[in-house]
Order: sequence, then structure tokens, then C-alpha cells
Amino acid sequence: MKKLVSRKIQRAAVASPGHAVSRLRLATYHINLSKLLRKSTLLRVPHPSQIAKDVSSVSTEEVLITSIAEKHISEKRRRALAQSSIIHHVTWNTRDVVLFDYVGRLANRIRALPALFTVLDETDQAIEVCDEQRVVQYVNRAYETVTGCIRSEVIGQPESEMRRKSLPRARGDEERRRSSDWKFIRVPFASNSQFVYMKRSNTTGEAAIFRDVSLKSLKSQTGGIEAPISEVLSMLRDVSGRVDGEPAQTIKDAMKVLSSHELYAPSINRFRDADRIATQYYDGLIRLHHPARQRKRSVVDAHREKRGSHGERRRVSADVKNALENDNCWTFDILHLEKVSDHHALSQVGMKVFERWKVCDILGCSDDLLNRWILSIEAHYHAGNTYHNATHAADVLQATSFFLDSPSVAAHVNESHAVAALLAAAVHDLDHPGRGNAYLINTRQSLALLYNDNSILENHHIALAFQLTLQHNANVNIFSNLSREEFIQMRHSMVEMVLATDISRHFEYLAKFNKMHVTDVAEEQRDTNSLTICDMLVKCADISNPAREWTLCQRWAHRIVVEYFEQTREEKEKGLPVTMEVFDRNTCNVPITQCGFIDMFAREAFATFTEFAKLGELSGQLESNYEKWKQMTSQWTPSHNTNLVL
Repeated sequence: MKKLVSRKIQRAAVASPGHAVSRLRLATYHINLSKLLRKSTLLRVPHPSQIAKDVSSVSTEEVLITSIAEKHISEKRRRALAQSSIIHHVTWNTRDVVLFDYVGRLANRIRALPALFTVLDETDQAIEVCDEQRVVQYVNRAYETVTGCIRSEVIGQPESEMRRKSLPRARGDEERRRSSDWKFIRVPFASNSQFVYMKRSNTTGEAAIFRDVSLKSLKSQTGGIEAPISEVLSMLRDVSGRVDGEPAQTIKDAMKVLSSHELYAPSINRFRDADRIATQYYDGLIRLHHPARQRKRSVVDAHREKRGSHGERRRVSADVKNALENDNCWTFDILHLEKVSDHHALSQVGMKVFERWKVCDILGCSDDLLNRWILSIEAHYHAGNTYHNATHAADVLQATSFFLDSPSVAAHVNESHAVAALLAAAVHDLDHPGRGNAYLINTRQSLALLYNDNSILENHHIALAFQLTLQHNANVNIFSNLSREEFIQMRHSMVEMVLATDISRHFEYLAKFNKMHVTDVAEEQRDTNSLTICDMLVKCADISNPAREWTLCQRWAHRIVVEYFEQTREEKEKGLPVTMEVFDRNTCNVPITQCGFIDMFAREAFATFTEFAKLGELSGQLESNYEKWKQMTSQWTPSHNTNLVL
């Protein structure tokens, strides 16, 4: 309620007083009803500041109080009145009746406000209202849709260029600049200076398309993960909605280039046809491999064509067979399979998954060869590691298969990338020493020197996998029947997916996935999207333990912290920099470490991916586990760290 009060004469006009009039009469006010004001009332008050207090105490209705002063009110007096919440003042000659019309118009405007706000909320144009301090007073529903910001988070906050990147600043006569995506309007007759920002209607519909097909949720749009290239693409999308014709197409082409997988890879098109020598230099030294483009089948198409059985059934024990019964479910217990298979979970679940996905058909190899390959891979995992062992690889492989089973995922993934994802999951931690990249760097291990401290283990895992596979005397080359082009594509995909598991690049891959568009895209972009999805899919499978059923979640957590305990102990014994001080067995609060990992890495990744894959129940399980860990934090003591259930 705005209160408008005078200094010199104790008289006020009250618009739409309702029951307030009768209650004020009981409070000893003398009230004159004015015919000029119709529904307004003239009051005589004992003191200019008193009416605000008295009206507030006797009425809960919205009442507009206009005070009358015959002379200009000084700043000192204004400050004194402001202490009583009196902020608006009107100077008026007592012989002039125009003021009464003014108050009447204000009363009518106030009565119309509910209807006006209802209309504003229904309009398709985004609207933001700010006061003279540039603080947001109101935004409508369309504003939430356009900016991705929640109304309750915006109102009361300073205006933001991040929300309105193309918004012009208010300067002089620039109120109605047509070149802007937003129209700036200074509110007329508002003595306290209000400003309105109104989103111009978009005739091309481009901006709406980009927003609708974006994979980023409202939550992630307001988050802190924002790569510079993402900001550039966002700015270009804003501009594309304000231009037509050739400029619009140019902007779209620029966005396509900036969205490419290899942003800094050169594209020297002018050489390819005109200069044979330059073309060969380009292909031989820069491009390196250049497979021909061809239409690739999606996972859905591939499965539709391969419904029949394949080869003989593998002979497995009854216990193993029972343990594998629900391997296509998220509740699958890989730790039980580890037990009944005598630590051969990877080869057992691997062959079951490979058979279901017809991997032999796609690679053109026999079941026996694929079985020898997976046994060779399994043998090169370190059984002594409590976490980074073959069972973890089996767990990631099973999760990868589960994700690929989602129709929303399968529709955008081609079959070669699906097979690459399964194989990458199987080898993604091959020969892991049970120590992290930082430890290898600090101890100057040969692997750190070999890979120049960049994604050391991830590079080693995938390099060793191909070394073992391609050895001539090992007889496990599952790629031997692929053409050169097919092998290069398969190898490139597997390398990309394993490198994506480097946790130091977590936010880079998450931002790339968030910026992906999957509708109305060219064939080349579909192939890029397929690889981006598989990168994210394998990454989520690798950190999926917090989203598993609680018993499995807890046991996997115990396994990883025990491995970290050993690394921390060794770092301290050798006088090395301690990578993660929190994993000191003598002080560690395990539940707090798990809550921290979910907060920093798992929650946003799973929220984003499961929204795309339509697997929301996984995020629900993750949050349920988070609450259980959170409840355990206060009761946890270091003594619990000596008897963790693995």
C-alpha cells in the first residue's frame, strides 16, 4: 500500500476505503464524503504521519492515501515523513479541484490492477519491471520461459545482463530502440522512475526452437557450469531471433561451426580440388584419418533387423545363471555375481551383454574370439584393488547396457557407437594401479611422463586395451574383420569415450552435452550427437554407484574410500603432497565424503542425463541415498573406518 501524505494541512483523500471509513470514524476522525470523488473520501487527520499508522491498524484493505501540501516539502521533512513509510507527496492549491480527479483516476487504476496482472501473466511476451535502483519488482510467466529463471529467484534482485544478454541500457532517448531484442519503456508519470523491459515477439520462431530442444533443465540453466563457448552460442541464438534472410542463415552457419566437435581443427576447403600437393599435405599431416560419410543405422534399426538367436548358449553354472537373470535391470547385483563367479563378473556379464547387443555380428567375429578377448581384458585388471578392479568394469558395462536400452537414448545412438560404448566400458579402467593421476604425477611415474601429465590413466587404459587386442600372437583381435575405415571409426569412438571418464574433464563433457540439440539436425550432426550421448552415457555409468540400490551404493562407497585410505597413507609415509586429506582413515567421515561427491559431480550429471533418457527414477534413488548418507554424518566416528563392509 502506497501512502501519500502532506505537510502543511491535515487533510487527505482516501481512495476505495471500504470498511476503513466506518472504523476510522470510531477512531475519532472527522470524515467528509465528497461527491466529486464518488468512491473517494476526504479526511481531517490530527497529524500527517498519524494517518498511515492508524489506517494500517484498522484496515487490511488496500487503501491509497494522498496528502495535500500548499508549499514545497523540504528534503529534511521528506526524510522525517519517510520514517513513517510516507514516501509520496502532492503539492496542491486549495482552490483547485483537479487533485480530486487525479485521486479518482488513481483509485480506478488500483481497482484495475488485478486484471492487468492477470493479462500480463497470460501474454506470450516476456516482461520485467524494475524500480529506479534497477531492482526487479515483477516478471511474468513468459519471462521465466524465455530466461529459464524462476520468478521467486528474480524478484528483489538487481537486473541481470546474464538473463537479458541483448538488453539495452536506459540512456536518454533510447527508450524505444528497435534494434534490440527487448523493448525498453520508461513508465510515464511515475515519479519514482519505473522501467519496463518487454521481449519483442519473434516472428521466425527460431529462439523458441532452440529453447525447446535444449537438453538443459531450468535448474542447470541457473547453475554455475557455463563454458565460454556456451555463452557465445547463447548470444548468437539471441541475435538469430532478431534478424531475417541472409544474416539469419549466416548466424546459423556460424553456430554450426562453433558447435563442432573439434573447434580448433583447420578446415582448408580451397585446397581439396584445386591443388593436388596441398590436398595431400592436408590429408596426410592435418586430417590424419578421413572416413567416407555414410548413413549409419540407429540402435533401434539394428535391433529390429537382428531378432534371431546367435550361436550356441554358453555353459555357465546354475548359480551364475541365476545371478545373471536380471542383468538388464538397474537393481542388478553385480557384487553377488562377483561372489558366485569367483571374481569373473566381467567375463560373465560381458558375454551376456555382448550376446544381447549382437556385438559379434557388428564386429564380424565369432563368440569364441569375443570370449577370449573379454577374458584377456579381465585378466589385466588388478584383483588386489578394492574398487578399480574387473568387477567395477563389469558394473560400468552393465550400467552402459541399461542406458542404451532406454528408447530415448537408442533413438539417437547409431549401432557402431553403441558397440563402442560397451567395449569402452569393459576396458575403461584396464590395469588401474589403485592410485589416482595426481599420485602418478607426484611420484614421477613413467606413465605420467609418457602422457605428459594429461589424462594419464585414461590414456593408459585405452592404449593398453588396443595393444592387447592387436597383438598377433594373442589371437584376440576382435577387430580383424573390420575394414580400415570401420576400425578407425571404432577406435576413435572408444578412445573418446574412455577419455571422457577423466573426472578432471567432468564439467567440460557435461557442458558439451547440455548444449547438444537433437531435433531437426543434419545427418553429420546426428553422428556427432550420437558420440556426445555415448560420452555422457559411459561417464554416468562410471559414477553410477551413488544412484544404485542402497545396499550396493553403500558397499561400493566403502570400496572406493578404502582404496583412497591406502593412497593417503602411502602419500604421508613417502612425504608426498596429500591428494585428498579428507580420506585419512583416522579422521575420515565417510558419509560426508559421499554427500560431497554427489553434490559436486553426480547430482547434476544424473539430473541432466536421466532427463534426456527419461530415467528419472535413477535421480530419485540418488537423492534417497543422499538423504541416508546425510543422516549418518552425525553418528559416524573414525572407528567405523576399520570395519567397512566391502
